[in-house]
Amino acid sequence: MVAYGMPQVSKHLMAPKIAERVYKVFIDSIKNTRSHHEVITFLNDLLTPTEKTMLAKRVAIAFLLLEGDYNYRYISKTLKVSAGTIARVHTTLILQGMGFQKILGSMIKRKTLKIVFEELLESLTPLPPKGSNWGEWKKGRAEAKRKRQEPL
Repeated sequence: MVAYGMPQVSKHLMAPKIAERVYKVFIDSIKNTRSHHEVITFLNDLLTPTEKTMLAKRVAIAFLLLEGDYNYRYISKTLKVSAGTIARVHTTLILQGMGFQKILGSMIKRKTLKIVFEELLESLTPLPPKGSNWGEWKKGRAEAKRKRQEPL
């Protein structure tokens, strides 16, 4: 296992034009990934495990805040993050979070639609046939309902 320290940024600043080009290459490299596998491979090559965890937690915080059903305490306890981190993400969402809102908002809509369709299918599912194990049937329905209610 490789040990990583805190991510470090050089204190030597690049010229603005070079920094702009470097940032463009970075964005284009992300944009040019074509499949789920390519994204995973690219991020594994680019980021340390700590950086991946940090970014994933920020996205999860934004997702939960945008869903609107979760308070700071729940998010902090579930994701093991500080209230300060949640507040920073929340502030970003309020002041400039159009990227978060567009991407995560569409994910929330898809999740909501998926839940509605699953509930519809569940309501159309007939009762088990006579002589079947009703306990197992009820247990399966309860498990499906619990999975739909998980936050992430």
